[in-house]
Amino acid sequence: RKITEYKQTEEISGVKIIFWGNEVRDHERHSGFLSACFFLIITYARAQKFGDAVLMYQWNRLEFDWQSNAQKEDALLNETYIPERSLLAGVKLYKGQVYLTTPRWRWPNGIPVVLARVVKVNNKDILRPYPNWEAQKQGDCNALQYVQSMEIDPNTGLMYVIDTGRIAHSINLCPAKIVVYDLKNDNMVDKYEFPDSVVNSSSCFLNDLVLDYIDGVASYVYISNTFESTIVVYNIRARSSYKIAHPTMGPEGNNSEYITINGVTYNFPMPVNGIAMSYDFNYVYYSSLAGYNLHQVPTATLRNINAGTAGIRTVGRKTSQTDGLAHGEKYLYYGAIGLSAVYYWDKVKDLYDQKISEGQVKMITQVELKGDNRTMEWPDTFAFDGEGWLWVVTSRLQVYWMQSGLPETGDPYLRIWKIYVNESSYLDKADLRTKTSSAVTTAGTGNNGGNNARTIFPFMMETRASLFLIVFISLCTFITSLVI
Repeated sequence: RKITEYKQTEEISGVKIIFWGNEVRDHERHSGFLSACFFLIITYARAQKFGDAVLMYQWNRLEFDWQSNAQKEDALLNETYIPERSLLAGVKLYKGQVYLTTPRWRWPNGIPVVLARVVKVNNKDILRPYPNWEAQKQGDCNALQYVQSMEIDPNTGLMYVIDTGRIAHSINLCPAKIVVYDLKNDNMVDKYEFPDSVVNSSSCFLNDLVLDYIDGVASYVYISNTFESTIVVYNIRARSSYKIAHPTMGPEGNNSEYITINGVTYNFPMPVNGIAMSYDFNYVYYSSLAGYNLHQVPTATLRNINAGTAGIRTVGRKTSQTDGLAHGEKYLYYGAIGLSAVYYWDKVKDLYDQKISEGQVKMITQVELKGDNRTMEWPDTFAFDGEGWLWVVTSRLQVYWMQSGLPETGDPYLRIWKIYVNESSYLDKADLRTKTSSAVTTAGTGNNGGNNARTIFPFMMETRASLFLIVFISLCTFITSLVI
């Protein structure tokens, strides 16, 4: 047999990869097999380039999965459903299923569903109420009234839903509460109502939340309460709650409430809004909508009812006012509202360059991930899907707010994007990463927040694409050696 050695060089995302192999002239199927291997490897690597964005869904009006046409017609007739009033806010994913929130903003009626999942019916993407229609009943305090955000724990399949209990920001229907659903069977497994001393049922706005893991278990929920300028702490184990307040949780002033988007200036004098948890569960980051600054509070402070506001500090100034925040293994992501873009803070680089701890680092390196002045207006809530993609809702909320609903145009106002970042959520494998051999003490013991669990440094971890390439090349080489 005539065997010719060859060398092939490919460049993938700026990295040159050299392949060596044997081409067997009288057995073309072997070289064909190798070529197929190389093609698949190159295609995989190129298809998942950092920053690549895919538009997953878009709507001008949200449509729901009604139980019958009669139900929909009745809702339109009695104005419990007014199509232009439903706006997307929160997004989270679990095992490929997309969950969304559609809060009851501004109006006393017209928004029939506040929590849903995306389903395809007759080749159309519509929203199916979650867990059912019964849970959406306005005025029923056993149901959900106003849901801005939720969080899904991928380790347990539990969804934590925060319900403000008030609608239209002024109609006080029910006490604020947390409801927990088991996504494996769609059952409600827990509910906690906040006392008025912690969350005032006539003035609150529960905006966003994160979970805190201790010794392998989700132990706390931290919630931004926008209208009261506080962070609410819910102790899951003790079934108790309290709040902390600090000047950094209010509007910043200095005209920071004015946000200019595509040449038009809007007024949003809103306090604390976005909230994110660090990958090692040592710090919570937050910012006000009416503000440029990013702030940090140690979880040691939040876990201790007597700690006050110890350790709260300003980390740096963002490129724009922001709504949602999200933290992965390496980066902190935020929506730069004034720039219609998603940015990230390269915290790993700043920690390395400044050679100091996370409790002292300054936010310097901020990079645009993806932006578009037309299709990415008002980047809001984020979610990781476990496959390396960061999902984001863009809603044109400023137009919705000023126009008293979604204008009737042919251009979709509501979009859901996914952007490849090759990262996982702060909750990924948290049950294993935070597990310790002995009970974890909380406030003030141990460094950086009292979570003594081993920290996995993201920059030491192999990327998914690299791991795939290594495994696939090895497999191709092994099979080729057998057939040759």
